[in-house]
Amino acid sequence: MKLASLAILPLALSACAGPLAKGPSPDLRLRHVVLYQNGLGYFERTGAMSGERLTLRFREREVDDVLKSMVVVEQNLGPNDTPSTVSALLPRSGQASGPEDPAEVELVFSPAARRPVSIAYAVPTAAWKATYRVILPAKGQKEKRALLQAWALISNIGDEDWSEVDVTLATGAPLSYVSNLRAPTMLDRPELKGVYDGEGGASAPVLAERSPGLDADRDGVLDHDDACPREPGSESPYPNQRGCPNVVRLASSEIQILTQVPFDKGSDVIPPRARPLLEEIARALKSVPHIRTFYVDGHASADEAGAEDLAARRAAAVRAALLQLGVSTELVTRSNGSRMPLADGGTEDVRQRNRRVSLSAAEGWRAQAPSPERGAPAITPEAMEKAPEGAASVDAVAGAFRYAIANPVTLPKKSSALITLINRPVAGEDVLLFRPDPAAPASATHPFRAAQIENRSALGLQPGSVSIFSGGTFVGEGVLTRLLPGESATIPYAIDSSTEVRATSMTTEVPVRIVSLSRGALRVEDRYRRVTVYDVRPGRDVPETLLLRHARATGFEPQGLPGCTDATPDACLVEKKLAPGVPQKVAVEETRLSQREIPLVEADSERLSLYLKGSSLPAELRARMDRALALRRALDAANAELDPLRRRRAELIDRAAELRESLRTIERTPQAGKLRQTLLDRLADVARQSEEIGAKITQRIEDVAMARAELDETLRDLVIDGR
Repeated sequence: MKLASLAILPLALSACAGPLAKGPSPDLRLRHVVLYQNGLGYFERTGAMSGERLTLRFREREVDDVLKSMVVVEQNLGPNDTPSTVSALLPRSGQASGPEDPAEVELVFSPAARRPVSIAYAVPTAAWKATYRVILPAKGQKEKRALLQAWALISNIGDEDWSEVDVTLATGAPLSYVSNLRAPTMLDRPELKGVYDGEGGASAPVLAERSPGLDADRDGVLDHDDACPREPGSESPYPNQRGCPNVVRLASSEIQILTQVPFDKGSDVIPPRARPLLEEIARALKSVPHIRTFYVDGHASADEAGAEDLAARRAAAVRAALLQLGVSTELVTRSNGSRMPLADGGTEDVRQRNRRVSLSAAEGWRAQAPSPERGAPAITPEAMEKAPEGAASVDAVAGAFRYAIANPVTLPKKSSALITLINRPVAGEDVLLFRPDPAAPASATHPFRAAQIENRSALGLQPGSVSIFSGGTFVGEGVLTRLLPGESATIPYAIDSSTEVRATSMTTEVPVRIVSLSRGALRVEDRYRRVTVYDVRPGRDVPETLLLRHARATGFEPQGLPGCTDATPDACLVEKKLAPGVPQKVAVEETRLSQREIPLVEADSERLSLYLKGSSLPAELRARMDRALALRRALDAANAELDPLRRRRAELIDRAAELRESLRTIERTPQAGKLRQTLLDRLADVARQSEEIGAKITQRIEDVAMARAELDETLRDLVIDGR
């Protein structure tokens, strides 16, 4: 069968002010739509023509985009057929009263088209948006297998219903510009300015400077509303607590008591100062009825007798007080004795902090979400995997992915639809990610809960929101950046305040070797060693994997990073396996080599010996360097002796001056003869000591001069090139 040929027809434009002729054939309908993520839409219409005129209706704001992008294709042309010439009769620019008013473009075919015609054009439309669901595997499951669902939200903002339209979603961002093709263009000329201008005042209103009220503690609550104006806090529905520090923080897996319930030494009686805290805890427990069980943990300090029993009585006292305040949640008391101190140390302040009661949600509370037996579907990877995918094929065109929707789409005008693109298993698991982020201040010391997934498919995933499900329920929301085939993503969705991570860094400098020596100038190499220690204190209900995002210091190279994955020039993810409640430390070492130049005669002899020890030199050069090092040490020793000798001589000179002043004072006192003789003897002794020390100073100066001269002679023609 002979394939029908296609011809792209030339398009001529002319203005049309009169009424338009008959409309298009009913068969010229919308067949295909391509939606881009930057707000462009490509529309294709196909149908049979039976005359010479075709009227297309748009909005006024779309006309110029249609004119610059329209393509008209006449189908089924034979070898001897002549394609039609197409002219477009346009409405005048500005004829419509607003950008949303209707406007018509009439196409005139000469000669009249008697065969199928396709018309395509690009106009601005609503961008399609991606959104995702990740269903994490159950805790303890050996196979790290999650389910990824990708959805697309598309909108038909036009005045025409879409009926059985083929839809393609493209990820690229084609360049497009606003242009007014129909408006006459007038070129600007230079304006004569400054000749007739007078002196003016203001050319626009000058507004008063506005300043907010005072906020001394900078917590966002102004002082006149702040119940604690000198302590940073937060908003509260209770006027007497506005701007005061929180005492309770609700997290995804526990309630964390920021101010512990305190107890006096040896006592299980709740002190009056803790009553407001218990009322706050009671309000918090009542606000989370879906958490059915809480542990009430009693603690004691190491210096308290019967710590196990005392901690149990303290937990029981707090439980009874909370029940008295109307808490209906199941409260299970536990005694930790003195085994879990908040702080280590022997001071009374440290011991007082350890006399406390803490609360936490019981492990597995998420399992109390609606179950299949209660009529709600289980949100698990196995159950959700049965849903069909919406994308029939994915192609790469001009550096972008195109998702062709499997089934034609019917979408009424001014409406939107959510379409499934992807529904398939992926490698994935629940992890902790320590990556301090200014947008989440608590992440400076607490890791994120995160979903780690790997894109092993040939599909590119576009930026969008991600809803995370675990244990059969929703646990948080994250944001996915573009994820190409073969890439992995770790998506934070909550902060795990039960786990604490603190990082400390220290940098040391170690001499390495001599690089070169010429004309007494010594070039040496040092190794800077930077060690970062992460102190990890896991909570009781944590994933088995912790990822530490270690920011690499500029110029430093890692030395055997433990479990490093996804290394980049500026960071590395260090993977560490966790055990619930078991603290551990992770050390990351980095080094950097640096060279500098110093005069050899000024080099410190001890550092010089370390540089020499790390250098590989010929025997003759090493012997001369050993001699130079010995002379350098002699110089250091002589200089080390000179300073105290000079200080001692200065003290003796001052003492002699004091003695002479005393002698001058009593020289006319006859009865002071004995005292005068004593002072004269002391002055003679001071003079003798000063003379001896002066001789030593002279000798040491001569020793320094001789050692310096010999060192200069030793280095005169000494050259090392170890590069």
